[in-house]
Formats: sequence, C-alpha cells, structure tokens
Amino acid sequence: MKPVSDIIAEKGGMVLCVDENESVFDAISLMADVNIGAVLVKRHDTIAGIFTERDYLQKIALKSRSSRETTVKDVMSSPVISARPDDTVADCMEVMTNCRCRHLPIVDGDQLLGIVSIGDLVKSLVEDKQSEIDQLSHYITGSY
Repeated sequence: MKPVSDIIAEKGGMVLCVDENESVFDAISLMADVNIGAVLVKRHDTIAGIFTERDYLQKIALKSRSSRETTVKDVMSSPVISARPDDTVADCMEVMTNCRCRHLPIVDGDQLLGIVSIGDLVKSLVEDKQSEIDQLSHYITGSY
C-alpha cells in the first residue's frame, strides 16, 4: 500500500491556517470561501490545534456562542493528531477511525507537509483497487 506522502505529492501541500486569536467567524468564513472542512490553528509558527466543522457545531452552534466574539483557541481541538509521510493509507485510516477525525496533518519532524482528509484516503484506496482490477482483467484476457 502506498505511503500517504504520495497523496500529498498529488494534491499539493497547501494547508490553510488561522492564528489562534482570530475569531471563529473569520475561520468559518475562510473555510466556506474555499470549501474545506478544517483549518490548522497556529500559535506563532507552531501548530496549536485544528478547527473543524464539527468543532463549530458542537462548541459554538449548539451552545449558542457568538462566532464573532469567540476566538479559535477557545474551541479548537488540541493536541493535533498527525501522521508521518511514510505512514500508509491504511495506517492513516486506522488513526482517523480510532480518533474519530476526518482530517490528518502530515508532519515530518517539525515540518508540516500537508493535510489529508478521509475523502483523500478513500479516493486513493478506490484508485488502487481499480488498478488491481484492471491488471487482473488484462491478465485473465491475456492482453498485456
């Protein structure tokens, strides 16, 4: 099974981040503008947490808090669970299943390489299975 670094190489390593002192409103506006479900939260130059749609629903909307008056650091998930670039897609899916998260930053030492979603991992698995099917079909029919 391929390493998750292959997914990062295909999709690119751009990760949107917000400062921990930004308002939740600013964070969800950014997320809506680019149609993503999570942003990393930075404290100076380090990852302090992650803010997701689930955080918004559970910690803002359901508690009737003001998204304009609440800072991201007050509702982010921390510490951030991450994976290494040499972890396999299966390894990452297991981590995401166990932690019940849908976004996983890929980190090599102190360097943030990118972020993968559960959708990225499923897409990779489907592509791998389709490739296996194609190879087996060619083998069976004798058309290499």
